[in-house]
This record gives sequence, C-alpha cells and structure tokens, in this order.
Amino acid sequence: MKAHSGAQNMKGRRLAVGLATMLVALGAASTTTVSAAPAQAVTGKKVSLPLGSMYRVVDQIGARDLWEQGFTGAGINVAVIDTGFAPVPQLLDDGKIVAAVDLSAEAGVEQARWVDNYGHGTHMAGIIAGSTPGADPRQADDHPEWFMGVAPDAGIVSVKVADNTGAADITQVIAGVDFVVDYADELDIKVLNLSYASGSSLPYNTDPLAAALERAWQAGIVVVVAAGNDGRDSHVLSSPAIDPWVIAVGAVEAKSDDKFKVPNWASSGDGTRNPDVAAPGAHIDSLRAPLSRVDMEHPEGYVSETLFRGSGSSQASAVVAGAAALLLDARPELTPDQVKALLKATTLNATPRNPIYSGTGVIQVDRAARKAAPANATQAWPLSTGDGSLEAARGDLHIVINGQVIEGEMTVLGTRWTGTRWTGTRWTDSTWTGTRWTDGSWMGTRWTGSTWSGTRWTGTRWTDEFWNGTRWTGTRWTGTRWTNDAWSADSWTGTRWTGTRWTDDSWAGATWDGTRWTGTRWTGTRWTGTRWTGTRWTTSVWSGGIWE
Repeated sequence: MKAHSGAQNMKGRRLAVGLATMLVALGAASTTTVSAAPAQAVTGKKVSLPLGSMYRVVDQIGARDLWEQGFTGAGINVAVIDTGFAPVPQLLDDGKIVAAVDLSAEAGVEQARWVDNYGHGTHMAGIIAGSTPGADPRQADDHPEWFMGVAPDAGIVSVKVADNTGAADITQVIAGVDFVVDYADELDIKVLNLSYASGSSLPYNTDPLAAALERAWQAGIVVVVAAGNDGRDSHVLSSPAIDPWVIAVGAVEAKSDDKFKVPNWASSGDGTRNPDVAAPGAHIDSLRAPLSRVDMEHPEGYVSETLFRGSGSSQASAVVAGAAALLLDARPELTPDQVKALLKATTLNATPRNPIYSGTGVIQVDRAARKAAPANATQAWPLSTGDGSLEAARGDLHIVINGQVIEGEMTVLGTRWTGTRWTGTRWTDSTWTGTRWTDGSWMGTRWTGSTWSGTRWTGTRWTDEFWNGTRWTGTRWTGTRWTNDAWSADSWTGTRWTGTRWTDDSWAGATWDGTRWTGTRWTGTRWTGTRWTGTRWTTSVWSGGIWE
C-alpha cells in the first residue's frame, strides 16, 4: 500500500488496507464535523434529505428513471472484494447476499467469519445494492424513508479479504479476484467492485493484481475500481486504477442534483491515464456496520441506527458498480467494453471541467441505457503479464501475522509466489484446499441463503468477553500493534482502501490518550506509556480484563 509517511518502519504497524476512504464530512474548513442527517420532511416530491443520501444519489446519476421502467439490477450479481458484510436487514433479508467467501485472517474464527468487523465492505455493499426489506424501487420516489442502493434488486457476492483492522495482503486480494473469475458462471457474477489501492510501484502491464483483474474483464465481468484520494496534485491514479482496461472512477461532490465539484482530495491522472468517469463520492450516507471498528472509532460518522457517512473514491466506485448492474439489467447483451464506453459517452460535466480529475464526467446511467453501443467500443490495450515482483506490487507496506512479516515473493499463506495465479492449490466445491491458515483452516466456504449460520443474527455488539453469547476465541488484532504510547507511531499511516483520512482532512484522535479508546474505557487499568501494568497476555487470550 502507498504510505504518506513511508520513511517509518512498517513492520508491526497498522496495515496498509486501512479504509480511510470514509472521509467524513469533508469541507473547506479543516475542522468540519459530521452532523446527523436532516429530518426527512416530505412535501409532495420535494424531499429534505442531504445530497449524499442514497435517495438523492440515485437521482443524480439517473438511476431512478431506470427503476421506474422496471430495471433494478435483478438477476445481476456484483462481487464486492472488501472487508465482508454486516448482517443488517438491508443486506441480509430478501436473499441479498447470494454467496460469501472469507479469505481473511479471520476466516478461522467462527464468530468473525464473513462478518464485516471493520465497516468498509458494508458501506460499499449498501451503495451498490442495499435495500429496505420489502421496498419496491418503482415506488421509492414516494418513500424517502426507505434505503435503496443504486441497483436495489442486484445480488451481492461478498469476498472478504481484510480483517477487523482493514488489513489484507495483495495476495489475498488476487486470490479474491481469482475466486470471482472461477465462480462467475455459477454465481452469475457480472460486475466486480474493488475499492482498494495496493500501493504498487509497478506499471500496470507487469502488475500481478492488474493481470488478475484483466482476467476478470476478459471473462466478461465489468471491473470497477477507485481512482484514489491523493489530491488534485497527485498526477497519478492509485494502482490498480492505472490499468486502462478497467473502469477507474473519480469522486465528485454534489452541489445540487445536477451540479458537481471535484473535491480537493480527489486523485488526478497524468493526462494519459485519467479516471474514466466520476460519480458522487462525498458525504455519502450508506449502511452502518454497528460496532465495527470504523463505527466505534469514528462516532462523527454516525448518521442513524442504520446509516454511516463517508467520502472517497471508494464510494464513487460503488456507485458506478451499481450503475453497471442496472445497465446490464436493461441491456444484458452488452460486453464489459460496451458498458465502459456507454458510461463514458453519456456524462455530465463536473467543475473544474478537466479529464485528469473526472474523466469524461459524472455518469448518467439512464442516458447510457438509451444510447446505442458504439461500434468502436472494443479495447485493445496491451495485456498485463503479471510477472512483476510481488514485493513491488505491495508497495512499502506489509502485514504481520503471528509475528511474521509477509514480504518478498511469498504469499500470505507462506508459500512461494511462482506466477500470476495461485499454484498448488485449487477451489474445490466451496472449500479452499491444499493450504492452511496458521493454526486453523483457511475457511473458503460460502454462505448462502437468508439465515446466518442456521440461525438469525441475534445481536451486533461485543458484550463483556462474549460475541453474542459465544466466547471470543482470543484471536488478536491482525497486522497491528501498540507502539510506545501511541497508536501506530502517533499517526495513521495514510494508506487505505482508496482513501486518505477520516473526518475532514486529518485523522481524528491520532494518538492514544492514555485512558480511552474512542469513548469506551478499557478495564480500569491505566496505560503507563510503554507497557501494560497489572495485566498480561497469555497465549492468544487477553487474561487481565474484559471488554466493557
């Protein structure tokens, strides 16, 4: 991953995939804070909702027009490679999650398997296809109280690659992409969303992750990735958005339902490889993962019991992924190249009007659905060989698992990387076989249906030392460590799921204050500055206290 403070030693630090894309309430002032969404007042069809509410976003991109014609994403499944999903009604009910696989370090922990313990994947899935149970998209114009993503009847295939810290190695992400390709036909996957920045220093044509995504594209899957949030002066997109085959999405901020501004934090292209299109990505109110790490550490993002506010090209990418699902519902004959060409050819301008910031402009999916597919849509870029260094593809950040730094040409499983695909192992039925994750099995099983592990989800929070009645097994925060008296050497590393920082443009609460963790006390003992006193770690279980 790409760090803003790369000179610091990354071993043992909080990892690279740290979902800072949920930049909360960005504005001109550096001290902007988040407030709850305005009361929902309805007078006829005039609705007093924030411009970042999904009710407004679907109008900003023309999605509602397609809903009213009966095109809602039904029959189109979107793979979301991210941090899993929270079992909230807007995702869990009505069979929304059609399949799930866990390739993260938490896969061996029964209580954490598949669950979004960070909060990012839930936010993305909500934007793409979340839906209030029983709600009818064709009647949604008269029901602003309903939550609906861009393609509310699309299905979600959740591919969890990151744990509760947002930590994932690039080999996990590549494995996730390979899973999607291998199961695309069986699971009807037509769109893949990856709101992720790898930090790779490689050109796209040798990058292993770019090669994996191109395999998905060539298999008939529309691949949507986030352009990045490194600022207008970055002059380079995040990797893998640098790959010209995929749809790279820049973020814009809605000033009205048809006026958009490029925020200062949005990444710019270099004039050759720019974002392909842009989409609303500022102050987006999507689904909240209750008491996930993001939810607990960033109360300023809280909007309601069901919603959380965040900004970034992650959110913009999810908007376009949902739009692609709508377009394929309306016109299932389209190829990925044609979907990309149509979305690019039917946009609104953003301010400033410059392709290095927003590509051809802000997507208008209703226009795309009406326009004839261009005759010259077929792309002919050189394909990535994928044979570049795996270490270079990681950038300068590394995860730490059980004290072992994952680095060099080694995969997260401790096997040597020998090419562009996993070798020596295969997907068989629903299990990842031939490998093991540290002391536990690599749980590649999928979860299907509308129930959670045979029973309904009975809670959403940590209670004492139990996870909803079942004892937490004692696994530790993966890839993170307390250093001295601060969290990760006094600052957020700046790496992210295509993001930069939480709240405004800075990390809110960057240091450990000695007594509290985002408003929740530890168990009565005070942090002395360098070591825990009065308690200790025994094996992998915290024995000196409980979560209050």
